[in-house]
Amino acid sequence: MINWKRIYRLLEDVTPLAADCGKICGAACCSEWEQGVGMYLLPGEEVMFNKNEEWLCWQEHSTEEYEFCPSWTGSVSFVSCNGACPRDKRPFACRTFPVVPYLTPDGNLEMRLDQAASLLCPLVKAGDLGLLERRFLVRARLAWEELLQEPLIRDDVEWESRRLDREQGEPWKKMF
Repeated sequence: MINWKRIYRLLEDVTPLAADCGKICGAACCSEWEQGVGMYLLPGEEVMFNKNEEWLCWQEHSTEEYEFCPSWTGSVSFVSCNGACPRDKRPFACRTFPVVPYLTPDGNLEMRLDQAASLLCPLVKAGDLGLLERRFLVRARLAWEELLQEPLIRDDVEWESRRLDREQGEPWKKMF
């Protein structure tokens, strides 16, 4: 079973840059830059919330109506911010932004910049993981190594990694 409190603490005092990277982009990732934007919580992560947070909007999305990893069934919690969140309570996806896990075809974990955020985040657009704080990357990796012990989370990371592999060769990817 995942110790979510430990995972959250692991990422509590680290950030992608030594300085406030939100000053570069106007804190775009911490705002509703597009109507309805938010994030999915990982399986089990909802224990970190009471669902009465005034700063969060909660929705449940059916795995049959949205595209999820095939092993995920039922519903998945989707949250969006109603404004500024208490930093110590922000969801896991916010804590590791702008990096995502990637599993190589032989199962090795790599941390990569989230290419889906290339139009939002100048750090992703720069395309250099080396620009990020080493301590942040180490802690994000440690968190993901622990999370990958949970089969549903590992299935999802594997599924997303193979999707990224397929998209890599797509002609439209060369535009970014």
